[in-house]
Amino acid sequence: MRRVLSLWLPQLPLDRRVRIGDLRTEGPFAIIAEMKNAWRLTHVNRPARRAGIAEGLSLPDARAICPDLFVEPADEIRDAALLRALWRWADCLSPRVSIDPPDGLLLDISGCAHLFGGEGAMGRHTRQRLGDMQIHTRIGIADTKGAARALSRFGKTGVAIAAPGKTNEALKDLPIAALDAEGDIASELARTGLKTIGQLYSVKSSELARRFGLDLTRALGCTLGQEPDPLTPAAADPIYAARMTLPEPIGLKSQIEDVLKRLAASVCGRLEAEQKGARRYLLTVRCVDTGDHVLSVGFARPCAEPASVLQQFSHSLDQLKIEFGADWFRLVAEHVEPIHPKQSTLGKEAQEEDNTARIISMLGNRLGFDHVRKFQPCDAHLPEREFESMEAVDKEFDPVWKQAPRKRPLRLYKTPERLRALEPGRPPKQFEWRRKSYATKSAKGPERLTAEWWREGDMKTRDYWAVQTANGARLWLLTYPGEAEPNWYVAGKFP
Repeated sequence: MRRVLSLWLPQLPLDRRVRIGDLRTEGPFAIIAEMKNAWRLTHVNRPARRAGIAEGLSLPDARAICPDLFVEPADEIRDAALLRALWRWADCLSPRVSIDPPDGLLLDISGCAHLFGGEGAMGRHTRQRLGDMQIHTRIGIADTKGAARALSRFGKTGVAIAAPGKTNEALKDLPIAALDAEGDIASELARTGLKTIGQLYSVKSSELARRFGLDLTRALGCTLGQEPDPLTPAAADPIYAARMTLPEPIGLKSQIEDVLKRLAASVCGRLEAEQKGARRYLLTVRCVDTGDHVLSVGFARPCAEPASVLQQFSHSLDQLKIEFGADWFRLVAEHVEPIHPKQSTLGKEAQEEDNTARIISMLGNRLGFDHVRKFQPCDAHLPEREFESMEAVDKEFDPVWKQAPRKRPLRLYKTPERLRALEPGRPPKQFEWRRKSYATKSAKGPERLTAEWWREGDMKTRDYWAVQTANGARLWLLTYPGEAEPNWYVAGKFP
């Protein structure tokens, strides 16, 4: 018979703050989220409860009750990361574990409980292990996934167990809210006098479906095992990491590079064996006096070459200050992606791509990858909107430039610079720009352009002229036709 263990983490956001040493959690503290156009408390710690604070209160009401209350907005991304870490940890309990977001895990413990001395001992062991990690938990064990979830969230004890084949009896006193049904069915049933799951046993399923919809009967059937509700476990994401603990601290750069070389060989060896590469590597250096220092490097394309990893970390190691030495190191590969083999070519295209990726990686690790950008073509009428910049490491970036119908200047000024006409004309026969005089030798134009009607900004019609000056400079002049006194601007410069 299948047995399911539901692991509920009711204070996961608070536990995460406690684990990172947030001193605010020693006093009244709560997690808030925006609900129904107001900030409301979603998780409250014990000091806040003693002060009269409870979940569901609006932030102004909670401040009125407890002026010393500290709050923190919910961080769903970091909470999900902690939940996934616990998902990987739960492999020590069962080989079949699935995530029950946002704050739970489901374990298929069929054939596993006897290894811990029974289901009760397994539940107590699990709570103790998580308690040592400063994580609160409640556990429910039953024949079905829905019943285990109901017991973990609404059971009377920290480890609630429904004996095999006794699911109906174990759930009869639980509120209807324990059913995993959509909508606010519990309040609708309460108006009819039905408050517990046991009261639904005597009502026909057809009658429940007719009055309250199929969601209620489906949830009840899955919880009681009358309808299939399989547990779909998935293997945790593999972690490509290696660490080294030394008997004596080291502090020279050459010694740290030797350690990094061994760690990179181990991590990259695993990646290469699985034909994968990582776009980012994290190196944690634990100093005996200043604690952990985390160094990171990135790559424009997935990399699994130890030499490249060492090369990119070289600059970061120069900036690392170690006074009394470091004795613990850990290298982790992140953003792992498959590496697709490329066919050999006779030309130099592949080599040029590798060189470009290497340059982007080098500059990105020095300046920050958000500062290394490339241009991408855009479909627009106005010249300044025909392109945009984006991060050079964007893996979806594959620009396809189309030849412009007319020649464009190599340098295009984002804000056209105004010039002073010395001798009128169209374009001016003589003009002054940047405190220098120019004489028009020849001109080609006008090229009339108008912005797209659906865009915002400058919507006026423009005329552009390509002007060859007597002193050799080739400029791209701009004017707005229809003005009483025409104003001229330099919009760009040809090579």
